[in-house]
Amino acid sequence: MSGVSVFSDTFLAMGTRCDVVFTEVGQELGEQLFQLVKNEIEILEQRLSRFLPNSPISLLNRAEKNIWLDVDDDIWDILTICFDFYQMSNGAFDITAVPLINLWKSGETPTEKEIDAAKRISGFDKVEFDFEKQKIRFLVDGVEFDLGAIGKGVAIDTVKPMLKSQGVKNGIISFGESSILALGIHPSGKPWPLGIRNNFRPDEYVHVFSANNETITTSGTIINNDEGIPQTRRHIISPATGLPVEGKHTVSVKSASATLGEFISTVFLILPENDRDILSDKLKSVEILETEYLPDDDYKTRLTIL
Repeated sequence: MSGVSVFSDTFLAMGTRCDVVFTEVGQELGEQLFQLVKNEIEILEQRLSRFLPNSPISLLNRAEKNIWLDVDDDIWDILTICFDFYQMSNGAFDITAVPLINLWKSGETPTEKEIDAAKRISGFDKVEFDFEKQKIRFLVDGVEFDLGAIGKGVAIDTVKPMLKSQGVKNGIISFGESSILALGIHPSGKPWPLGIRNNFRPDEYVHVFSANNETITTSGTIINNDEGIPQTRRHIISPATGLPVEGKHTVSVKSASATLGEFISTVFLILPENDRDILSDKLKSVEILETEYLPDDDYKTRLTIL
């Protein structure tokens, strides 16, 4: 980047580090733009997090069944998008699977009875929409929304037009390398090269995407801890079975919308291959990289370009 002015800074949000980089931007303007991004994402987190007791999502989650609830415009847009994703994926993408997620967070394997009980209060079929009056109601007690699967994608899709309106041409917004916005081009004059790290050898890449005004999102059952050691996780749950996705897999998606990318990267971990192929027929202008980590520190990849 020799000869090109670069601004960079970092803040913590949505449970991870957010790196902000602008090229061809002076320090003063860079700081102003950084604060805009930081403030916007912090506001979003305050509205979308179910862990903040006064957020709109938390208020909805505390409602009893059969009570019609008014929903703010921004929350309504997100919930209806998630409902569309639920339908597109035949229920594999389900932001109401909180009881199942909580079961597996303890680290202990729940009983079949506990899983069945959690499934009875999970599922978008337990939520009724009044599309004319912009209201929802829960059909059973205990239903909760968790937007963690798409929150970072929503944040990226929110700040992208904001930065463009401020005249920002080139830059990177990265949430822990798992949700990335690549604005414009790299200082070399080419699209941004965004690598997907090899979890067995983090200094190597299993694939490098070329991104120009596009987003890269990654979900997986394997992650490197702070010491760089790969660890499997059981946090992605199949709503149909109530069981976590097993194995060591990641899915990375290049798309114009990070929200869409987050959806695809999640459901491609859950759905069987035939259902993934059916979903692929509904998609366009995306690249999907599936990586499976094998014994002996090996891996195999599959790249689908739609």
